[in-house]
Amino acid sequence: MKKDCKLIATIPSINNREKVREAFRQPAIAELRFNTGVQTPTSVEETLDFLKSMARQYQKKLWIDIKGRQLRVAKWADPLYSCVELNHKIELLYPAEIYFRNGDKANITHVKNGNKIFIDPLPRQALGAGQSVNIIAKEIKVKGYLTEKDKQYLSECKKQDVNNVMASFVESFEDLAQIIQFLPKASIISKIESLQGMQFIKQYPIQGLMSARDDLYIQTGQNYQMLNHLRDIISIDPNAICASKIFLSLEKRSKIDFADFADLELMYQMGYRTFMLCDNICNYRLIEAIKGWEDFING
Repeated sequence: MKKDCKLIATIPSINNREKVREAFRQPAIAELRFNTGVQTPTSVEETLDFLKSMARQYQKKLWIDIKGRQLRVAKWADPLYSCVELNHKIELLYPAEIYFRNGDKANITHVKNGNKIFIDPLPRQALGAGQSVNIIAKEIKVKGYLTEKDKQYLSECKKQDVNNVMASFVESFEDLAQIIQFLPKASIISKIESLQGMQFIKQYPIQGLMSARDDLYIQTGQNYQMLNHLRDIISIDPNAICASKIFLSLEKRSKIDFADFADLELMYQMGYRTFMLCDNICNYRLIEAIKGWEDFING
């Protein structure tokens, strides 16, 4: 039995309050993470107030996950009639490709006004607002770190004394300083999701890291080197969190593939002890994922 392991779950869509409560009351889940990239039917103040009350009621640690320089679709778009508008302005050198969450990719042909992206071939489906994307280019610069929504959440966190923050695409001390400017008592988990992030923590071996494997794998070339990045992160921070790509087979079937168990075992043997489930799994297959987690820690 792996008694030293801990599971973090992503809070399901907040408009379904019963599903949120179900996640909080699961004994196997030690902590919960709220993804601020999702749309909510309530204000930032109301959303945080509800989540804080759930965390207090079930005595679970609550993490607020801000998006930083993670690129996202800013508005619903049908690229056949429009372009893809991003939440950050970018500068890039071609060739450049954009990767979508469903695995599709396209070439970027033009960038207009810094954040309007024209692509080819066109996606088969419209792109939803809030969907994260990855851009791989000969050279790329994302302008700015905190989004306006990040600032809203951090300001409200300060008011409500919610200080646990996960920060996407951390690549410098300046990124962390911007968070602390809004939330002075912040306890920050730095999500490492790019080569620049890897270079930063190798030069400055800070603690409080997360191996955000989905974006990190795409951003670092989608090759075997990913295993070395994972080893580097856990060697720098022995308490680093392993996130994303956990029980991915549940997105397509009701039973977990052996490869998913082998993946968890590999991460455990590498030294990881805290694991975090992603949005899709927690929204659609949370109970099956918990059963798989219990099989893993009891096996």
